[in-house]
Amino acid sequence: MALLRRCRVNAALTIQLFSQLFHFVNMWAFNKVVTFPTSPHAQQGPHNICYCTKAWGIRLKTRLARLEAWAERQGLELAADCHLARIIQAAHLLQAPKYNAEDLSTLSSTCFKLNSLQLRALLSMYQSTPEEPRFPQELIENVVRVAENVADELARSDGREIRLEEDAELQLPFLLPEDGYSCDVVRGVPQGLAEFLAPLQQAGLCRMTTQPTSSGLWTIYMTHDHNTSVRSPSSMSNRSDGARCLPSHPEVHVIKLHKSASGMGLSIVAAK
Repeated sequence: MALLRRCRVNAALTIQLFSQLFHFVNMWAFNKVVTFPTSPHAQQGPHNICYCTKAWGIRLKTRLARLEAWAERQGLELAADCHLARIIQAAHLLQAPKYNAEDLSTLSSTCFKLNSLQLRALLSMYQSTPEEPRFPQELIENVVRVAENVADELARSDGREIRLEEDAELQLPFLLPEDGYSCDVVRGVPQGLAEFLAPLQQAGLCRMTTQPTSSGLWTIYMTHDHNTSVRSPSSMSNRSDGARCLPSHPEVHVIKLHKSASGMGLSIVAAK
């Protein structure tokens, strides 16, 4: 993030970049939780871990809280809240009390981003600790029924498919901002530009010449309707030797070339 700010990357572009990153974190972590293993009684191994436990819910919530705190310090809290919502609510569901109908009713309103398929998978695969009571299947069906009437209907109204796993692609267009670039605010020669060009000048690849009387605008010639009055006159245009002012637009001259009809195409032509 510090590099993006130091390089003056457009703020709206930065938000879109981190939105893609937050979405990938949400998608990868959430799909891991709801798909591994396929059943709560599957044989566990080093690559086949059931994440639907209270312990993993606490771990996920703690680690996601650090990511949210970092995003808030960088001014990206809205993007983080939007694109990390499902894995955050899934972690809350796993670590929160869910021992009776009242607890599950509270979770239904808190985890409003999770659809019926996702809630069913999380609650069905949940592995309780020996100290936790098992909640009956009818309570799970009640929670799923509420999600079908609320979360599923909202998703369908937005044109989204009801599915268990999160989509790998963020269904938002990537837009290039029209303004807010550093060239709009930079004036004169930026700090460090001369040092950057010094090796190139020494190698004879380029040459930088500053105009002290220029207005310093970097975008003066980037538009078709630029106002030439904002450009400060150069030292050459302020000469007091009585030289006449040149016209603002070049004068058009017509040149006719006459060539002899004979010859091999190598004859000299005369210009008038």
